[in-house]
Amino acid sequence: MPTIAADTNPNGLEYDQQKFAIGLSLAVGFLMLAGKAYAYILTGSVAILSDAAESVVHVFAVSFAAFSVRLSFKPADPTHPYGHEKVAFFSAGMEGMMIVIAAVYIIYTSVAKWIAGLHLENLEFGTSLTAAAAVVNAFLGGYLVWKGRRTKSLILVANGKHVLTDSWTSFAVIVGLLMVIWTGWLPFDPIIAILAAINILWSGGKLIRQSVGGLMDEADPGFERQLRKTLDIET
Repeated sequence: MPTIAADTNPNGLEYDQQKFAIGLSLAVGFLMLAGKAYAYILTGSVAILSDAAESVVHVFAVSFAAFSVRLSFKPADPTHPYGHEKVAFFSAGMEGMMIVIAAVYIIYTSVAKWIAGLHLENLEFGTSLTAAAAVVNAFLGGYLVWKGRRTKSLILVANGKHVLTDSWTSFAVIVGLLMVIWTGWLPFDPIIAILAAINILWSGGKLIRQSVGGLMDEADPGFERQLRKTLDIET
């Protein structure tokens, strides 16, 4: 029976679960990118542009994460006697680096548009599209983090955190657009975009730090304390 086969091959089951989750993330990523790009074309909002730029990074990062999931489940071979699991740390580092690049681009574009002169239109509809994207990404990010922790996949956890960051960016953009609509003061648009970019920088930096620690086999003080406590109890 299929259920028995899955039980006798937990790694195969975990791979199928991770493959489905990463595929869902990629499909939603393309959908969000299309929606945000359309919203930017309608509004000319640099905050929405920054949100769309984050989605571009998401699509590239998830594509690499999908490859990493597949590679991480390959068994050890003569050239990789310890297996391929550490690709997860490399994937997280790449995703963190791309998040940082997106943040720098967002800040640059926001300042450039602010200096050149701001022009916004169709903000109500653009705000509605951004809000829909934020809600979808919030649910997707939470699911990816939950599934990643359940299957012990750093790749899925990193991708989920990236999606949640994308969601928070969208919520920040919504606040900025609402402030523009309510007050009529256009600079709220680039200001919110820059603040969102700073938050993205922080998130990307933490992912890079985590990946470097894993690749360098950095010790986990909390785990070591728990291990010593357990050994002391047993002895």
